[in-house]
Amino acid sequence: MAEAIGLKLNDPRFWDPQHLREEVDRIFDICWSCRLCFKFCGSFPTLFDLIDAQTERMRADYLAAHPEVATEAAAKRRAAEAAPAPASHSEGEVGVTYGDELPELHGRSHDLTAAEIDRVVDLCFQCKLCYPNCPYTPPHEFALDFPRLLLRWKAHRTRRQGVPLQTRLVRDTAAIGKAASLVPGLTNSALRTPANRVLMEKTVGIHRDKLMPTYHRETLPRWWRNHRPQVEPAQPAKEGIEQPTPLKVALFSTCLIDYNDPEVGKAAVRVLEHNGVEVVRPDAQVCCGMPFLDGGDVTAAARNVRANVDVFAPLVEQGYEIVIPSPSCSLMVREEFPQLVDSAPAARLAEHAHDLDEYLYRVAREGRLKRDFTRRFGRVQYHVPCHVRVQNIGIRGRDLLKLVADEVEAVQECSGHDGTWSMQTAHFQDSLRWGEKAFVGMRLNAGEPCALACTDCRLAALHIEQGAGRKTVHPVVALAHAYGFEVGAELESKPAG
Repeated sequence: MAEAIGLKLNDPRFWDPQHLREEVDRIFDICWSCRLCFKFCGSFPTLFDLIDAQTERMRADYLAAHPEVATEAAAKRRAAEAAPAPASHSEGEVGVTYGDELPELHGRSHDLTAAEIDRVVDLCFQCKLCYPNCPYTPPHEFALDFPRLLLRWKAHRTRRQGVPLQTRLVRDTAAIGKAASLVPGLTNSALRTPANRVLMEKTVGIHRDKLMPTYHRETLPRWWRNHRPQVEPAQPAKEGIEQPTPLKVALFSTCLIDYNDPEVGKAAVRVLEHNGVEVVRPDAQVCCGMPFLDGGDVTAAARNVRANVDVFAPLVEQGYEIVIPSPSCSLMVREEFPQLVDSAPAARLAEHAHDLDEYLYRVAREGRLKRDFTRRFGRVQYHVPCHVRVQNIGIRGRDLLKLVADEVEAVQECSGHDGTWSMQTAHFQDSLRWGEKAFVGMRLNAGEPCALACTDCRLAALHIEQGAGRKTVHPVVALAHAYGFEVGAELESKPAG
């Protein structure tokens, strides 16, 4: 039985190049024979085409060396066509041989060069949708983990070649956010000036047409330093709830929320405190490490993981749950932290980490989420991020929106963004193609009433705005607005009741 190594850096086989290549060949061959995941990204069609091309070349070479095989096959075909159709038998179906079979000649992954594997790897944008759709993931004996296999290949490549300069310039989202928020007006203007965008394209490889995040002077960390907690009395849990969800949380706010969409963090704090939840936000938290991991720098990613484990694990021991308003970061904490850092604190942190919507839904299911809404929405469109779907936690953003909207339409299609992948000149057009189904689902047709568009992922939000022309808000912003808090002033709502 095979074993999925994934991102287990402590496994002595992780850095073994021979073992890696054996795993690549094993898994690629299984994927080539299955082909279930052809629709998720460019990696799979490229892999299939590469091996198919090998097969065509091998068969062409064989026929060129053995012309008698083609002659014999043609003769058998003509004879089969001239022969009467076989009589049917009551015992069952009768197989028909057409006479053009050749010896088994088809390509294998081991025929691929390292450069060809690089092509497959670089077209993956880590939506990870292939994993829950794959019939061969653990505990199946094949133990396939295609997304982590490609990250492992990147890690080996990065160890050999180092981190490219362009990658180093764009991956430290926290440092960029801190610097950009010092002069947000200048930063935002520069990100929208065509001449500057041409320069960015040439220097850091970000496509000149890619819509970029907005920066704010009042970041979430700055707002939090002036925040005075106002925790309201909590409602009791319904009868029969033996272990209700703890009403004390540590907010892992994430770089995107801290610097690009602080309104989400403010709304989260207000909604949580309104429902009797004590909220703390440790200042020492750092980026979850996903931008480093996506670039293949597992050492830097693990360093960030250890830093966050040191910050949040003691809070878990004090009874706090960890809530995370960004699905990519919650996926990172829950599933990648224990792989990159094999320790009991990392595992325990992962067990007590929640996507924000999932946590609020748990509170609601226990009867403790207040329903004192003062505003209500009509029809709402909700885009379900891939990294929510991969966590198998349900579509909780949609479920929460149903509390404050007359109708909620869920769009379960990939936006095609993924970190900085879609920003890169090499992948921008492909990202729009892969996100087109999501864009179609989120577009507002003429005369179609829709009060609100939502998505949890703020990077998906950028791509939806780019491809569909719709601005979206996080579900927690809609919830805070429905409670009557002064957030989401631009949202269209009506009095509740």
